[in-house]
This record gives sequence, C-alpha cells and structure tokens, in this order.
Amino acid sequence: MLSKNGILVRLTHSKENIMAYRPDLAVFSLAIDSSNPEYKAAVDMKIPAVSRADLLGALLLDYRVTVGISGSHGKSTVTAMVGKILTEAKKEPTVLCGADVSGGGGLVIGGRDHLVFESCEYGDSFLKLSADVQVLLNLELDHTDYFKSEAAIGESFLKCANNAKRCCILNYDSPVLRSIAKEIKTKLYTVSRDMDTEYRYEVQKTESAAYSFKLYHKDELIGEYFPRVRGEFNAVNSVFAAVCADVIGIPYEVSSRAISEFSGIKRRLELINKREGVDVFYDYAHHPSEICAVHTALRDMGYRSISVIFAPHTYSRTASFFYSFVKELAKFDTVYVTDVYGARESAVVGISSSSVSSAIREAGGRAKAVCSAEAEQTVREIISGKPGCVVLMGAGDVDAFRKEFIKI
Repeated sequence: MLSKNGILVRLTHSKENIMAYRPDLAVFSLAIDSSNPEYKAAVDMKIPAVSRADLLGALLLDYRVTVGISGSHGKSTVTAMVGKILTEAKKEPTVLCGADVSGGGGLVIGGRDHLVFESCEYGDSFLKLSADVQVLLNLELDHTDYFKSEAAIGESFLKCANNAKRCCILNYDSPVLRSIAKEIKTKLYTVSRDMDTEYRYEVQKTESAAYSFKLYHKDELIGEYFPRVRGEFNAVNSVFAAVCADVIGIPYEVSSRAISEFSGIKRRLELINKREGVDVFYDYAHHPSEICAVHTALRDMGYRSISVIFAPHTYSRTASFFYSFVKELAKFDTVYVTDVYGARESAVVGISSSSVSSAIREAGGRAKAVCSAEAEQTVREIISGKPGCVVLMGAGDVDAFRKEFIKI
C-alpha cells in the first residue's frame, strides 16, 4: 500500500538507507532499540528522531474529536469497531489500528473531524497521547520487560486516564482498573456486567459462539445488540464500542447496525482456510488470558478436536507467564510450539520451544517443539490427524505454517 502511494520502502535496515535519503525527520517504533543501524545513523547525522507515539501525539492536535482505545486485550478490535460505527454515522473517521482493517493495513484515512486510535501501553507510549475520549478495556500484567508489577502498569493506566481531555470510559469489572477508578480526576463513565455503574450490560448466548447483549445507561435500556463477531470476549468488546458510541452521541440505531455488520479484523479468530474437512484459524493471542478466550470460543463453536501451532512472543513474556502458558495450552488436544520470537530481546537460557512443549507434556498435554523449516511436514502431520480445527496462534512468526495451510 505504501509503495502504491509513492513511498519508498526498504525491506532491510541499513545506515545507508538514512545516509542516501537524508530525511528531515526519522520516526522509530519501540520494536527497535538504540543499536538499530538506521536509528544510530539518524542520531549521528543529527537528524531529529522521534517515536511513533511522539508523532501521533502531534497529529492528534489536528482533529476535533479523538478517541483512544487502551487495554491489555481487545484494543485492536474495539478500535476497528468504533471506526466502523463512526463510518456508519457518516463521520468519515481516520482510524489507526494495530491490525489490518482496510485491506491495506491498519490505517483508514478519513476527514479531520474524528480520529480513533489504538493507544498502546508498552514503554508508556500512550502517555504521549491525550485523547478527548479515553477507553480502558481491561488490565492485566504484561510487557514484563518494561512493567515490573501489576501496580506499575496500573499507575501508567491511571496517568493515561487522567490525560483524557473530556472523559474516560472504564471497565469496572477489571480488578486493577477498579482499584484506580477513585483516583481518576477526569469525568468517568464506569461499565460493568453486574455492579452499580454508569453503564451496565447483560450478555446472552444465542447460538454456537454467538452472543447478544443488552446495554443500560443508569438502568434505562439503550437497546439490544447482536454482534456478528463470535465469542463471548468479542461480545464484551462490542459493549465498550457501544458505550463509546453513546458517550460521543451516536444514536443506538446506528451503533447497533454497525456492530451487527462488523466482521472482525485480521488475525483475530480469522478463518483463513478450509482444507480436507479441517478449519484453519489465525489468531494473535499471545497472553494466557487471550489463549483461554480463544479456546473457549472454539469450543463454543462446536469444535471438539483442536490443534494449535503456538509462537511464543518475547523471552521476557514467555518466562514471566511460563506456567500460565502451559496451563492454557494444555487444554488443546495437540500443541506444536515454534521457536520463541525474540523481537527486541536476546535469548534467555531455559526459555525455548522445547522447554514449553516439555512442560505441557508434564502437565498432561500433547505437545511437540517444531521450527519453520519443518512447516510442511508439521502441517501434513496435523491434517492427517483430522482435527476439527487448527489455530495458528501468537504474535510471533507463524507465517511459514500459514503459507503451508493455504497451499494444501
């Protein structure tokens, strides 16, 4: 998409890219560190270098209404869903999402009135982003290479909430978010399934992995919604999109229609293939709670035999949640664990696909360590077992396996 719009794209990092182009500004992602050759070249050449969050924080000033979506889980889906609602309301939003929402990436270019963006907590980058409406979906300990405790990440989310210019929408069912609610100074809208909050909702299962919900504001029924996306976790995601719509003044008829038409985003319980009676899903789950939600949703959909190819993401996360990963992965019928995707991190002794798969077996599960070079052999082995479905899971690199499933 970038190339089609006349932007020069390089597929490798090299100092020569900076030296030859001599940009006025270099923008970097927190996925790289200070040893990156292009970052070092920019610094050496005294080219201003800012993070993506710095740039986005400046861009927010150009929009009348900005909506930030934060949380440990579901923020990409809710960002895309709120974008869909605003589009349905003829607001022509600009949407910045962490997943493909438009067929060309995580960007929808709209007008200069409404901007919806995914606000990520890693490295406290979301503290550089001051939204008019800040949504806090949930909160659990994650990114343990940066946040050393639940209290530390809670403190960052509190600062994020207090940065909101107009209001904050908060999931009161999340214990950590509930604990910081009393310290939030901006106008606060609380949301809960069962507690006495500003907004309340009731979720009901309607069919295989399909859920509806009723939304109330101060005990007055706003209406009933029928999300198209499957899984109870997506019903809860839809609740927060609906509350956000109500807060910014979108009528129920518009938001309910958009939610019923929203078909999801890439790598979020995405059905990518059906081969030889086996359904193949692709999901970004890389935290134990997300793995649990995916397993529950697939069982709800009627699958009784589920194989998973799991790519652990970062050594720090794998180490911090090692036994929680083992517990959740052992619920699947067969588990194939690929090499740890280190991203910005160096390898850690004792943390590997072999150690994870071994622990799963010790916990009573069936697991095997595999690598990308074994993709074809692994895929054929899985297919021959005739599982009901296979899910490629994780924020790491499972692309070789995806390509093999599509080829078969």
